[in-house]
Amino acid sequence: MKHFVIGLVATLAFSSAPAVYAASVVTYNSNPTGGFQYGAGNDYTPANATVLVNDNNELAVRFHQTGVSAPASTNGVYAFALGTSPISYDFSIGNVFSDGGFDTSNANILLTSLLTGQAVSYNPFFPGNDNFTTATGDVQNSARLNFGFLFGNNFDASQNNTYRIDLSAGGNTITSFAQIGEGAVAPVPEPATWAMMLLGFGVIGFALRRRRQSNGLLQLA
Repeated sequence: MKHFVIGLVATLAFSSAPAVYAASVVTYNSNPTGGFQYGAGNDYTPANATVLVNDNNELAVRFHQTGVSAPASTNGVYAFALGTSPISYDFSIGNVFSDGGFDTSNANILLTSLLTGQAVSYNPFFPGNDNFTTATGDVQNSARLNFGFLFGNNFDASQNNTYRIDLSAGGNTITSFAQIGEGAVAPVPEPATWAMMLLGFGVIGFALRRRRQSNGLLQLA
């Protein structure tokens, strides 16, 4: 009974204490604390965002077809049928605590096409990137994968591909993916790459042949 009372008191004390995020906690198909508020008509429900929370920041990111609510992801992977266009991402950087401040150090958005390896990076806090500060102090915005400063004419909604977004701030990074169709496939090697591969196979084959010949001579001796 004594142990039960101690456990009950500890449980009540823990549940009544304010939330403290000593380590980063990531949840999928969630919603930033203040929701998505930038612009007009962007607070899609359900939010279905990938959200990271810790002592410094709350980071959130999601992919969706522009003007349509985000689909539920599988561990941060958002699947789209071939031809779905345009595809946008939304991001939010804020603070879950009442002081309204957040750590903007090392803030960066990195977008990568897994099919081509092309990558685009920019600072979401840099003036001119059209970032939007909400009434709660969160910095939020959205962009389309076919925007000129991102992948522009290289974005093809009818091609199997996967786009990766890494949102960083305050020493933390959160990652999500937009999988189009079956996703990315390995790029076809260039002729020079094929030549190097064939040369490498030839060298390996020659070395194995010499080794077998040497072993045969040793056995005969």
